Amino acid sequence: MRNPITTVTSPWFSQACRARRILAGLSLTVGLLGAGLLPAIANTGASTKPQAAAKQALPDGVYLYGQSTQPDQVGQGYFVFESKQGNVVGALYMPRSSFDCASGKFQNEQLALTVVNSYDRTTNPFEIALERNSNVASQGNPAFSNLGLQGFERISNVSENDQRILDVCKADFQKQTAAK
Repeated sequence: MRNPITTVTSPWFSQACRARRILAGLSLTVGLLGAGLLPAIANTGASTKPQAAAKQALPDGVYLYGQSTQPDQVGQGYFVFESKQGNVVGALYMPRSSFDCASGKFQNEQLALTVVNSYDRTTNPFEIALERNSNVASQGNPAFSNLGLQGFERISNVSENDQRILDVCKADFQKQTAAK
């Protein structure tokens, strides 16, 4: 039997949304003064063929997903990221708080990320299961029309602040990649 929930500790997630995490399946909450839980939902049971895995990525572009369908809602978690050829760089954040950068790629039925803690620079794995739904814009490609991130809703408008946060994480990722 597979365990669909993996927990990762990160100080910007608070314990205030445990009930929401249970109900919604994924909770991104920020706690500036303490450690909390970062749940990750991953479908680890079924393997897919390599060609099927390639179809499990979003088209190149910048995306914003949130626990709420509305942007900038205090107490709600958001994930802004850029996808290029199945690779992702972005940030997990809550409005009016800090953010943690993340990078990774689409693999099989999940988005596998490494999250960099903004306070102590430690890294933690974070997986988000991919789901098929009718709320994700297809950009003219029906193969992507139903692909979503479990526990998140797609938000079409990426704000200037979202782009600023994304740019910080992209620059940090480039710096880390160049140092290797």
